[in-house]
Amino acid sequence: MNKNKRIAFTIPEELWKGLSALAGTFGVSAEEVIRQSLPDDAVVGLFFQCKVYEPQLKWDEVAQAGRAAIRERLRNVYMKGLQEHVARLGVRMDSSAEEIEAAKKRIVEELTADAEKAPAVQIAKAEEDSLYLGCLYEAWMHAKTGRPGYAIAEVEVQGALPDDPHKAWAVLKDGQIV
Repeated sequence: MNKNKRIAFTIPEELWKGLSALAGTFGVSAEEVIRQSLPDDAVVGLFFQCKVYEPQLKWDEVAQAGRAAIRERLRNVYMKGLQEHVARLGVRMDSSAEEIEAAKKRIVEELTADAEKAPAVQIAKAEEDSLYLGCLYEAWMHAKTGRPGYAIAEVEVQGALPDDPHKAWAVLKDGQIV
């Protein structure tokens, strides 16, 4: 029969907030992240087998190697995403801030060029969020070239008031507003 032991421990509030936010991006609770972070029986057994060959091995060294691997993986994911983002804007990683701002301005001008079918609601949001701007522009380009799954269509959007829906042009991907 499996027995569980409940042990309470304290985490600084700022660390808990960060852990909760990180866990939320994956749709799990901070408690679940903590549970999943604990080594399972096989890892504990392997650690003690390794201690036979390396008596000075300490668990904190093993844990540090894991943390370093996680940091490296996150850095790689971040850099890949950043490279994709600047590529969508049509600039390079070594571009200056002025070149990036000029690219963003050019993209907004392209999106608003067709005044009748400009996705105004999305453009307003994109001007505040350059990552969204890149995604919107990429989807807009796919829609303009007729790529399957992408479209520019008139949709009903919610206005500022609950009873104020109105029609507006939007870029769609698989029938959903980008």
